[in-house]
Amino acid sequence: MKRTISAMVGKGSVTHNSRSFTAENVDSERTHLNIDYCNEPIKKVYHEMFDEALKQYNDKQKRKDRKISDYYKHIESGKQEKLFHEIIFQIGNMEDMSATGEHAELARTVLDEYYQGFQERNPYLRVFSAHLHMDEATPHIHIDFIPFTTGSNRGLETRVSLKQALLNMGFKGEGRSDNELNRWILSEKKVLAQIMERHGIEWEQKGTHEQHLSVLDYKKQERAKEVAELDREIEGKQLEVKGLKATAEKIKEATDSLDSIEHQLDNNPELQLPEPQGLMSAKSYKKKFVDPLIQRLKNLVRSAVAKSYLGWENYHRINNLNGRLYSENKSLKHENSRLKELNNQLREQNKAYRLLEKVFGKRKLNEIIEQARGYKKSKQRDAR
Repeated sequence: MKRTISAMVGKGSVTHNSRSFTAENVDSERTHLNIDYCNEPIKKVYHEMFDEALKQYNDKQKRKDRKISDYYKHIESGKQEKLFHEIIFQIGNMEDMSATGEHAELARTVLDEYYQGFQERNPYLRVFSAHLHMDEATPHIHIDFIPFTTGSNRGLETRVSLKQALLNMGFKGEGRSDNELNRWILSEKKVLAQIMERHGIEWEQKGTHEQHLSVLDYKKQERAKEVAELDREIEGKQLEVKGLKATAEKIKEATDSLDSIEHQLDNNPELQLPEPQGLMSAKSYKKKFVDPLIQRLKNLVRSAVAKSYLGWENYHRINNLNGRLYSENKSLKHENSRLKELNNQLREQNKAYRLLEKVFGKRKLNEIIEQARGYKKSKQRDAR
């Protein structure tokens, strides 16, 4: 007997898992077949786990605003960690491992045995709620836990941390898709597979079908990288546009300043020649009024020339940048169109593959693909 293993990260509805309320997909006549392993109030568990570390942390703080009054609320209102996590394991599906079928009790036995060693295998994942459900379409188990680490130099000595908890148990990731959580889930799947094997169930892992589809997935992944690169370019262009707006504002300031200079020339009393006073000589009038006025006018002209030069310089810079941006945006539009066309082709290929899969079946279609690959390799060898 072969069966798949499903592992899902759940949202963690403790009231639903404990059947405090009954959802539409639950058959209440089979609820008595469920197994409730534990259902502790999470706030109570938080106090048990973190109160001592919280007191030690607060005692070290000299400023009141750095003290934490309630660690549960602190994590709940924060963005770095979740209050708890949930993992759901299931064997097979509703067609081959139905909760009302002949293998329902076998699934229940295997999942129950799997849970018995969960806490011992995962000492840094404090389980506070766990339930095996037999009253839905397929037997499955919900496990809710609080991940924690001890001996921390940052924050509380004992604190919530999923990443550090998994690292403490030996699961170190090497990338976004190959992270600590995914490695831990795979490890738990292998444990479940060993228990299944003892009960005569072989773990069915998807093989050639996924390998074939991975080619299309790879192409889509490459397109996604290109789109991400385009997004970065667009972000760069947006920054340039922001710079252009700042330059335009400077030009407006310079223009406003020139308008102000013109207004001063027309209306500022200090820039107007007064009428000669009484019997004042021409020499005295020139020294007292004309010379200072000429100096003020010279200063205004220097300022106007400088601002005018700056305005023209910024104007030419904007023109050049606009020309370059227009050309680059045109290129980006063309590239986006090409990527959309490629994605549409990939979507059609996927549809065609699914259709062939329905007509021939997975096994037969995979045989055809392997034969085609062999034929292609044979032609390549012949050509060489």
